[in-house]
Amino acid sequence: MTQPRSSLAIALQDYKGPRPGIALTIAAVALIAALIVGIAHTVLLGRSSAAIREGGETMRTLHRYNAGLEVWRQMATSSQGVQFPDQVRLRDSLASALHAQLFGLREVLTDSLDRALVGEIVSDLETWSAERPLEAGLDLGLRGREAMMVLTARQDSALFRAAQRSQRAQMFAAILIALTIIAAGVLIIPLSWVYVRYKRGIPPGM
Repeated sequence: MTQPRSSLAIALQDYKGPRPGIALTIAAVALIAALIVGIAHTVLLGRSSAAIREGGETMRTLHRYNAGLEVWRQMATSSQGVQFPDQVRLRDSLASALHAQLFGLREVLTDSLDRALVGEIVSDLETWSAERPLEAGLDLGLRGREAMMVLTARQDSALFRAAQRSQRAQMFAAILIALTIIAAGVLIIPLSWVYVRYKRGIPPGM
């Protein structure tokens, strides 16, 4: 006794695409590749987003420190010195805050050269003495300023590289979409089309 054929088997009589076995293999490979690319895209996008966020915060921090360093340098190298107690407190509080902030920044940075540049800025700060304010000379803070400029340029370059990684993540997204389209185009859409035609009563070949 013959078994009744399923509606899908009957609908496949009108299927003109690749053989179902081949189409299924292509779709499976495309979906597996899409899964791998999707995972890589998610990881890469997460890393690049974190790097861009951290780089932006570091750049803002460096600009703030640079402004504070310049104000402190002008107060510390003034030929007339500070004339009021409030100026003395401001100068000393700036030096203390810069020390603490730069030490904190050095702990956050992972690159050895960046840490060395921060150490150069701190070392330049430490050459100044409140008891002998002019002993360091008018070039006080210049080494620190140069180190700050180099450090800012390096962080700006790192931020640019993070943006490039974000662009590569967009490329992975395009590949993911293409693989999904391939999987749908070779199997899901053709089979769905013939099955819908069958359910609507459209005879094969029409």
